[in-house]
Amino acid sequence: MKKVLLVLLLVAAFGLFGVRAFAEGEGTGNVVIHFKAWDEDYTELGSWAWGGPAAGKVYDGLDDFGAYWEYNDIPIDVEIGFIAVLWPGGAGPNWDAKLTGDVKIAPNSIVEGETTHIYVFEGAVTSDDHPGYYIAQPDKLNMLVIYYDSTGAYEEKLGVHAWGWVDIAPSWGDPYPMTNAGKTAAGLDVKALMLSADAAGAGLLVYAGDDATKKTGDVKLDDSGAAVAGDVGIAYVVGKGDAYTAGDNVFYNDYAAFAEEAFSFKLMAFDAAEMSGTYAVDPQTIIVKTSAPIASPYPTADDKDAARAIIESWFKVYETGSTTPLAIERVDFASSNTTLNQFVVILEDEMDNTKNYELFFNLNQPDETLEVAKEISVTINVTVPENTPEGAAISLAGNITGNGWTPGLEAFTATQVGDTLVYSVTFNVSVTDPFTNFEYKWTRGSWDNDEFIATNRPLVIPNNVDSIVFEDEVEAWKDIDAPAEQYDAPVRVATLNVKASIMLAMDTEAPEIQFISPTNIVGKDASERIIEVAWGVPFNQNSFPRFRATDDRDGDLTSFVFVPKGDFSVLNTAKEGDYTIMLQVSDKWGNVTQETFIFRVVKE
Repeated sequence: MKKVLLVLLLVAAFGLFGVRAFAEGEGTGNVVIHFKAWDEDYTELGSWAWGGPAAGKVYDGLDDFGAYWEYNDIPIDVEIGFIAVLWPGGAGPNWDAKLTGDVKIAPNSIVEGETTHIYVFEGAVTSDDHPGYYIAQPDKLNMLVIYYDSTGAYEEKLGVHAWGWVDIAPSWGDPYPMTNAGKTAAGLDVKALMLSADAAGAGLLVYAGDDATKKTGDVKLDDSGAAVAGDVGIAYVVGKGDAYTAGDNVFYNDYAAFAEEAFSFKLMAFDAAEMSGTYAVDPQTIIVKTSAPIASPYPTADDKDAARAIIESWFKVYETGSTTPLAIERVDFASSNTTLNQFVVILEDEMDNTKNYELFFNLNQPDETLEVAKEISVTINVTVPENTPEGAAISLAGNITGNGWTPGLEAFTATQVGDTLVYSVTFNVSVTDPFTNFEYKWTRGSWDNDEFIATNRPLVIPNNVDSIVFEDEVEAWKDIDAPAEQYDAPVRVATLNVKASIMLAMDTEAPEIQFISPTNIVGKDASERIIEVAWGVPFNQNSFPRFRATDDRDGDLTSFVFVPKGDFSVLNTAKEGDYTIMLQVSDKWGNVTQETFIFRVVKE
């Protein structure tokens, strides 16, 4: 009895001490979680949170960054979990409308007696490689750098070269890495990095290790607006290719301008210095580059000709003032790529570079909501690992109608294709929206043996088809020889109502011929370019001047220079006098350059 009483007294004392400590804030701190949705729509946004007193709720307010939640008196040794999720009517989370995965904020993020500001982006998730959040230091000047490349072509070494910051001093050629901040609605990664400084003057540039891979010029803390300790200035950066240092792709605290540049679909303008963008190569060839990748129907199509015809239907070219498009022979593209952002349009008709032409791109995707729901047949073919147990029930589980994240349901169990590692399942979904987004994972019948994947797989269904086929591959099961890291889910891009047009950059500039020897004719007018040759002596080819021909688009054309037949191609060393010789070259557009010089036949 005494032992029981002693235990009760100890429990009571510990409980009183715990209540007193919690009430006075000993060993606790406050957290403000800031959240950015890429479309900046925070209607009915809430959270799910755990750790200490943290709990789910509708957001507490909006600021210049986005929505925020305040969590007070968080014990400093507690991990905080956070999920951004819609709360329809404020009644609680709709788990089919998550805007992040699990973001797990490490216990050492909480500072006793302080308020810690943490930044999270749509599509964030904590993984072995990426924390999924960014912390501002309350006693420093902070800058949050967000970098987005609409092609998704991030180099492995992508990061920053930085100066003036605390806890970071990379040497040139060794970038300090950026991490995955989140994913756009199209499933593309966005990179970010939080940096802190003791004083003004800090800066950085985004690159992948050398001058050739610079994505920015200097990005400066002083321009970001962070002026006093605890401030967070923001630099949004849009990738515009390599060796790009103009500075017009950096937007300080201006998300609207960044989003317009980064996320609005357009045809990229011609960049003559880089020979990139959208432009007419010659009278029948057009290079097209889009600002965002487009899902290609070709790799997974059974009917390749039909898929190619779909892609060709995206393009039309008109002469200004005409209502009849030029005939297109074909459209070339990377046939094995699942997404496309560059095309070559080959015309049957020829363009005239004295006229103007406009190229139109229309994806012909659905952009209207159906009044009556439509049933669409979905087939998914999945290849499983060789170590998959014989007779395994390969089934998917997701938020698909009739499934409810339940593994092993008969209607969603795949059938093995012969003796192969391929399984196939077909089911129906009901849709009305232009695109309906589902999520799922593959399992062997239960959550104890699902695939070892970092996030749910996206399933994007348009409402303008009757059936659709997807190809999957399970790389590993979590319970059988799982690798050290989970693999990424596939990117499946849905682009709504994509339409764009651009005036074609025509080539109207002729090549240039420059004489480089003999020195007495270099830089002279045609009438002063005189080369003396001996009378009565066979012509010495070494007397012919040296020259170089270059074109702003076609580069070095020296080997294509010739002397056209006619009056300006004659030299007679048996007769004294001046003989004008013409050099001629043309570029792919037929722009012609002619230069002349004089052979003067003289008696010694």
